[in-house]
This record gives sequence, structure tokens and C-alpha cells, in this order.
Amino acid sequence: MKNQTWLWILWVVYTGSLLFAPTGMPFGGEPVWQIQSETLAEVKGESLNFFFVLPLLNRLGVDAMISPALNPVDEALFNFAVAWIFMFLPVLWCDRRGEYLPRTVLWSCAMFLTNVFLIPYMALRKDIPSEPFIPQQKLIARGFASVALIVGIVSLGWFGLARPEFGDIGDRLSYFLQQMGESRLSIAFIADLICFWLFQIFLLGDLTPKDSTWQTARFVPFFGMAFWLIL
Repeated sequence: MKNQTWLWILWVVYTGSLLFAPTGMPFGGEPVWQIQSETLAEVKGESLNFFFVLPLLNRLGVDAMISPALNPVDEALFNFAVAWIFMFLPVLWCDRRGEYLPRTVLWSCAMFLTNVFLIPYMALRKDIPSEPFIPQQKLIARGFASVALIVGIVSLGWFGLARPEFGDIGDRLSYFLQQMGESRLSIAFIADLICFWLFQIFLLGDLTPKDSTWQTARFVPFFGMAFWLIL
């Protein structure tokens, strides 16, 4: 079976399971047409806390808008996933296979619905013959990667240290495991991270000389892509 066929199967499974499958098939949470007000409130709160800008402004004394007090586990997972997809844009711009695909549009949509749009891009590019890689100007790439790297590191610290009223690291790990069985939103973010890692491996493998040390570094989740863009 061709690689792009597997990718389209993955897309059907991803969208079918996470957006349309009834509750309990194969995991908890509600399908998109039965989404609950609590889930919508969580999505809104996470969006307001995008890249931790509002919580950090509040901490600095800027109180024009108050950050929603969400569980830091949810905030960290959301922002880490968004930081990763954020730095995919300069990688896609380097991908000559996608030169004639609407990659910027697909990436823009992926910032909101992640792999609903990123998986189709990966499938469509598979039908296009590979061309020699031409290195791109690094200034924009370094900017994207630097922002994503900062947000990613803050997310890891936020998971364990922010909002102490939500308990210690043991309490947060217990909450995370509970969410893996009950929250379709949290499950979707974990599925996103796994897909991002796989796509990072394939994309950076195509964009990196075969004798480069980056052929190994591309297997390092998130940080491998960040340092590939920066260095």
C-alpha cells in the first residue's frame, strides 16, 4: 500500500475518532455535534491563554483582562501542541514538494484544527516527485523556532509549577491520566503530538543532507525541529 494511502487512512481515523465518534467509541468525550458547554469554555479559556501571554501580563500587573484559571496541565498541553505546529510553517516553506500546494493556508487552518489539515498536506506532497533541497533564508525560521522553543520550555515548567492551588506534580499526573480517559480534547492533543513527531521525522529527513548529523537529531521530538530551524 502506498504511503499516501496510509496517510489518508490516518486522516479518516483521526477525524472519525476525535470529531465524530459517539461517546465511548473508542474513548470518552463527546462528538463535535454534542459538544458540551464545559468543553467550549475550556477551549475558549485555552485560546485566551494562548502562548501564556495573558497569564504573564496579569502576573506583571496588567489587569485589563483577567486570565481564566484553568488547570495548568490543560494549559501546558494546549500551548506545547500549538508551539509545535507554529514552527511547522518555516519547515513547510522549505519543502519543495509542497511548493505548489496551499501550504500557508493549510498551516493557518492547522493552527486551529491541527492534524485535520496537516495530515492532508503530508498525503498530497507524497504524490509530488522530490527535488533537491535549497536552503532558505534563516531569519524568519529562527524567529518562529525561538518563539516556539520559549513557549515549549515554559509549557513544561507550567505543567509542574504554575498555579500551585492545583496541587503538586503527583496530583497533576493523576489529573492528566484521568483526562486521557475522559477528555476527547486532551486525547486529541496527545494524538497531535504523536503525529507532529512522525511528520517532523519525515519532513526533516527529506530536507536534510543524508550525511548530516541532523538526520539523527530529527528524531528528537519538538526540540530537534526547533534547533534545526535555529542552527
